[in-house]
Amino acid sequence: MKQCKMIAMVVLVCLLTGCQLEKIDGSKKKNIDFTVVSELEMTEPVKQIIAEKKTAPFKLTFSDEQFTYLLIGYGKQNTGGYSIKVKELYESKNAVYVKTEFVGPRQYEEQSHESYPYIVIKIEYTDKNVIFSE
Repeated sequence: MKQCKMIAMVVLVCLLTGCQLEKIDGSKKKNIDFTVVSELEMTEPVKQIIAEKKTAPFKLTFSDEQFTYLLIGYGKQNTGGYSIKVKELYESKNAVYVKTEFVGPRQYEEQSHESYPYIVIKIEYTDKNVIFSE
């Protein structure tokens, strides 16, 4: 009998908490102003995340009290000369969308050093979901 009461209590708590799913709306509301952050301008937490994640591809966000940083890395490459372009950055009703393009080197240099291409994009603080695409 105690187990039945306990199960009923758990079900009641779950129903009363009001959990819900929200559909992400992809329709463009407005473009977002952004800044591509140089290594010299990065905050220490952002530098630390880049250092930890740079060997493998990554797409993540980091926020402080003022800004949200969109961090996109393409992992270890055998040569340098890569660049990353921001093709689109906009917000919808409930999400931020960022589209980037990974551009290879103009000329492959066999003797070149390995590199870890990444980009750090700074936008005003947001608590919206961020959708990354290429």
